[in-house]
Amino acid sequence: MTYRGYNADPMRTGTAFAALLLAATPLALSGCGAGSGEGLDQNGQPLGTPPGALVPTLASIQDNVFTVTCAVSPCHTGAGAPFGLQLDRGFSAGNLINVPSPRDPNLIRVVPFDPDASLLIQKLDGTQTVGEPMPAGGRAPLKTATINVIRQWIQDGALH
Repeated sequence: MTYRGYNADPMRTGTAFAALLLAATPLALSGCGAGSGEGLDQNGQPLGTPPGALVPTLASIQDNVFTVTCAVSPCHTGAGAPFGLQLDRGFSAGNLINVPSPRDPNLIRVVPFDPDASLLIQKLDGTQTVGEPMPAGGRAPLKTATINVIRQWIQDGALH
């Protein structure tokens, strides 16, 4: 192919371009750097809240605590849940937030922004003597870290 004053051989042009590309690739990659891995997990994925991790939201507490620990037979599941405290998905907020205890109406199950005044926290940490500590039935108490997440959810306003 000939242009005014220029004679380009397509084979030589393609070869020269390929050689240039090969020569420039290491330079381009070295400019990116491998990085330190900071902010990435062992698989190179960005760190964040892993799926299924307990965080202070009702949805997370529902999935990681209520559904697996509380809303199991014969505890807080179904229409026959003791004292009307059904903790199945879709019922937890309405049965907890600003709801007085049937055993003592001066005790509120969850007082938004006030975990220490919330019967739920008192039952979980064993400081409330009305009824049994939770979880009941001789099951192991919740870990302090789990109670602290529930406490934080309440501190944040017990949003649903």
